[in-house]
Amino acid sequence: MQTSGLAKAYSSGKRDREARRDQRNQEKQARLQKNRDLRARGIDPMIGEAPVREAEVNIDDISPSGTAPRTGARRSMPMRLFVGGLSWDTTDADLRKAFETIGEVSEAVVILDRATGRSRGFGFVTYADAADGQRATRELHGSELDGRAIKVSTAESR
Repeated sequence: MQTSGLAKAYSSGKRDREARRDQRNQEKQARLQKNRDLRARGIDPMIGEAPVREAEVNIDDISPSGTAPRTGARRSMPMRLFVGGLSWDTTDADLRKAFETIGEVSEAVVILDRATGRSRGFGFVTYADAADGQRATRELHGSELDGRAIKVSTAESR
């Protein structure tokens, strides 16, 4: 009789463990679904609410007729340039300094090798104004920077 009592107690404990396991799995699935729903709405569940970006409105972009205003001032887009043939010693600051002679540089980056931390011999420069980027391509392509002739061209996206 003891064996049947032990068997009952064991099987009852096993059922309880399985029920708790099933409950935990259901809670986990519900939590995962909630996180998926939050991410779909642009909210990171680990941080909380997504930052709200307010649209920037320039008074020059507004017209009472609903059509775009015809003004002589055009808004320029930024332009990213590829710079090749850099010296191993060229830094981000050196690259920025060389290209700021043409116009406002919003970013200048020398690409480094992940394993060694050394320059890979190329970088990217971003101008705030595309006209400055085109002028830099014309004027600086073939010029010398840190003792090396550099190649400047429009950067292509991957």
